[in-house]
Amino acid sequence: MLTAGFGNFKINEASDEYKLRRRTQMVCFLTAAGITMLTSRFAYKSTITRQFLPTFFQGNHSPPTSYNFTADAAVAVGTGTLLAGSVSSMAIFGWCWIIDVSSFKEFGWKMKSLMGGDERLRQLALQPMDEESASIQDGLNDLLEGKYDDMPDSQ
Repeated sequence: MLTAGFGNFKINEASDEYKLRRRTQMVCFLTAAGITMLTSRFAYKSTITRQFLPTFFQGNHSPPTSYNFTADAAVAVGTGTLLAGSVSSMAIFGWCWIIDVSSFKEFGWKMKSLMGGDERLRQLALQPMDEESASIQDGLNDLLEGKYDDMPDSQ
């Protein structure tokens, strides 16, 4: 029996929606990992092609006069950006796969529940509301519902 570390949870008894959700998270992570491998191979190749190999009677302490430092810097910045983005995406998708998050809204819910925010919201909802706050809330709800035309004039 395969358990996922959630007590008595068994993956073979999970719903099809849950399996599809986890498969989607896995595919996102593996895609990001593949892109990371491709960009690291590209970075390796671009580094090797920029390497200066002097001939027998050339000094290796200074680059040749035809060397373009600007192009070298641009390639280095581009390659570094590709590597940083691909590794970051792989780390983010991996972390989201681990904590079972598929959207930004779910991430917010998960972080709020992990940090105890949902308990604080429940406690706050149980507290009574003062008269001024209730009046403001009712007025805003009326505005949102389009009831602002039939409001009495206050003088």
